[in-house]
Amino acid sequence: MSTIANITVKKNDGTTDIVYTALEGRSGDNPARWKAPALGATPMTQPELRVGSKAMGNTSKTKVIATFVLPYSVVNSTTGVTSVADREIFRFEYTGSNAIPSAVRDEAVSQGVNLLASTAVKTMLKELAAAT
Repeated sequence: MSTIANITVKKNDGTTDIVYTALEGRSGDNPARWKAPALGATPMTQPELRVGSKAMGNTSKTKVIATFVLPYSVVNSTTGVTSVADREIFRFEYTGSNAIPSAVRDEAVSQGVNLLASTAVKTMLKELAAAT
């Protein structure tokens, strides 16, 4: 089992690093959590990643669910108060089996994550539309 640590990713410009700071590891039903404090003045305006996992009943399968939320905050020009006006939410779910060889699971994870990072999938997500 992996140990929680900070995660560094590239911004949309492809060169700027963003650090997601490890806040807490998974505990019971509570997911592991990371935030990007450099991208928001307060916790409510900071992007957050949550990753949880749970066994699926009496099967050999485990479900891993990741949710990424990027708040869109605005500042009221009269009061100077910052508020979250909307959120972009990215969620994925992976169901893996302990009954298959780890090499097969490793390949599934690598291909799935690489597909999500592909130019084609990024374009569809940015355009909010599937390819036609």
